[in-house]
Amino acid sequence: MANSNPNTEALALGRGKRPKLDNETVCMRMSSEIRENLEQIAEQYGCVYGGKPWLAGLLRMIGSGELLVVPAPPAFNVKSAVKDRLKRKHSS
Repeated sequence: MANSNPNTEALALGRGKRPKLDNETVCMRMSSEIRENLEQIAEQYGCVYGGKPWLAGLLRMIGSGELLVVPAPPAFNVKSAVKDRLKRKHSS
């Protein structure tokens, strides 16, 4: 049976499909705390895919120079700041 919709020629040309990018896969191991912090940063900068934080998008933004990473001052206690941030997140 022939398709009754005459506007399907564009589908045959591949319109509507995501272009295949020649990207490589990267695997990382990190604690759940670090992952949660990175996901929170990803959300803050609009790196969301399918309604969830997208770490690959965050890394893409950093790698392309859209997002700059600035080192924390030496007196800044990163571990303490991360713990405080997690406490605030879980208490709200």
